Amino acid sequence: MENIDQKSLVTKETTKDIGTILMEAGKITPAELKQIVAFQKQHNILFGEAAVKLRILEEEDVTWALAVQFSYPYLKKGENTISKEVVAIHKPFSPQVETIRTIRSEMVLSGVGKTIKTIAVISPGEGEGKTFVSSNLAAVFAQLGSKTILMDLNFRKPRVHEIFHVKNNCGLSNLIIRRVDLNQAVHFRLIPSLHILPSGTRPPNPVELLGWQETKGIVSSIKDIYDVVIIDTPSFLKTGDALLISNLSDAVVIVVAKGYTKVGSFGLVKKQLDSSGVHIIGSLINETGRRNRKS
Repeated sequence: MENIDQKSLVTKETTKDIGTILMEAGKITPAELKQIVAFQKQHNILFGEAAVKLRILEEEDVTWALAVQFSYPYLKKGENTISKEVVAIHKPFSPQVETIRTIRSEMVLSGVGKTIKTIAVISPGEGEGKTFVSSNLAAVFAQLGSKTILMDLNFRKPRVHEIFHVKNNCGLSNLIIRRVDLNQAVHFRLIPSLHILPSGTRPPNPVELLGWQETKGIVSSIKDIYDVVIIDTPSFLKTGDALLISNLSDAVVIVVAKGYTKVGSFGLVKKQLDSSGVHIIGSLINETGRRNRKS
């Protein structure tokens, strides 16, 4: 498992006020701190609001300080190479991420992290946002403190390694054929409790590999180690891969793209899953869909 410099990550518990946090970080001077506090008291507003109104700080600085105060993993602009698609890391307090956290809460209430551990994220076709959803779900579960792993079982067009900027020459496929062990195949990226298992070397026989007993055994072993296992998958209707992956999982989440996914395609996916006895935990509508997502 690679060693990642986590100096830019906030995890240490703190009881310091925002002003002290910002001053110690070199964002404001003691004189500016006094000016902000005076303005805050005069107008009866929050410290961060006062600092922004005085144009001493930007909202980005205030958001970062709040993350420090609440021990919430958060990365400032330019501090890492993780794709901006992982909005849960880059903009954890945005309305978009609030929606993702709401989905997480609904999943927890449905048993995710307890009776349900492995969740496959699927979609009928390509460009509907399943990798966006799987990456951000993995991030918000890790932010909750759940020991989480994001697995890329899309052997045909993998993207998880690109999003989290990890090497893909060693991953799940290599683990299945016993060329490496789990510690060698897994990466961790900046958020405590979040591990990444990329797809690995592209196999010539993806669907057969998914049907091997070794694959089932690995998924079962990983399930015993982690609280939450999020699995990214290939397009459901293009190959038989995603159906096999769904049967390896405790539950699935179906992602559809608004204005792109056809009702008939969704219906066909649901029919196949129902026929196979797969537990569908929910369906999500990705409103950006094909415009911004590659998978």
